Amino acid sequence: MFQKEIYNYPIDKVMEALGCRKGPGRDMWFSPLREESEASFHIDRSKNLWYDHGTGDGGSIIKLIMMVKHCGCREAENYVKALDPSAVPAQQTSYRPNAATATGSKCEIRRVRDIRSDYLKNYLSSRKIPLELARKHLKEIIVYNPQKGLNFTLVGIPNNAGAWAMSAPSGYKSTNKADVTTISNEGTFSQKPGAKSVVVFEGFWDFLSWQVMQGSTRPSCDVVVLNSVNNLRKAMDYIGKHDIITGFLDNDEAGQKCQSALERAFPGRVTDMSDLYGKYKDLNEMLQDSRGYTAEMKLTPSI
Repeated sequence: MFQKEIYNYPIDKVMEALGCRKGPGRDMWFSPLREESEASFHIDRSKNLWYDHGTGDGGSIIKLIMMVKHCGCREAENYVKALDPSAVPAQQTSYRPNAATATGSKCEIRRVRDIRSDYLKNYLSSRKIPLELARKHLKEIIVYNPQKGLNFTLVGIPNNAGAWAMSAPSGYKSTNKADVTTISNEGTFSQKPGAKSVVVFEGFWDFLSWQVMQGSTRPSCDVVVLNSVNNLRKAMDYIGKHDIITGFLDNDEAGQKCQSALERAFPGRVTDMSDLYGKYKDLNEMLQDSRGYTAEMKLTPSI
């Protein structure tokens, strides 16, 4: 990041990274500089500045980080640089929550809650996923990286291992234990098949896009979200219990290899739907480019 970019890094993301609590009013937070029972810490997102009404102090995000972290200007600037995992070398950020790092420290899932941060709401909106639908299946997850001393805010779906498949607006992906996610035709997380047909998606964005296109918050059949094509083997037994199998896999080499593996394993039972979004990489990319769909869409409970 250049100097100007550092000071323009969104102040609300800095507040979240510092572990600050959002107050009830617009752009009001509980001060990270002192204990208080009512939120009196105001941020101005247009100017990227803050003002603490309790102390009369205010300033830039760098000044705030210096005061909260008790560090110098250079350390505060490095803190901002590290906030976006995509802004630093991959080997420094390819951590796994709850997995040991090279130094023996661990990344921890600090909090799992309903999606509430504007940061993630904007992420959903950019992908044309209604908030009501996302909240039915996804959670907001705060992950702490002790090596950097930072909290990261991600969105994730639970998997069959009791862990999470997570994603960030930067494109960063992570999991604390790799596995698939299976969802019944009742719309609940279940490892027991509830219908004769099943649809297979590579990631949860494609699954949610499919529901948006159906106009429903409840799937019309059983669902498998692989969370990675590398997890296909773990899903084979569940998929094989269905008479009709429909694949909505990515239009890339990995996705098509996965589709071919399904067709070999279950001959005559598999349909490839990738032609539906032929000029796009995946279903969500097509949704984002489609007119008539917005994140403000109201979906029916069932189809």
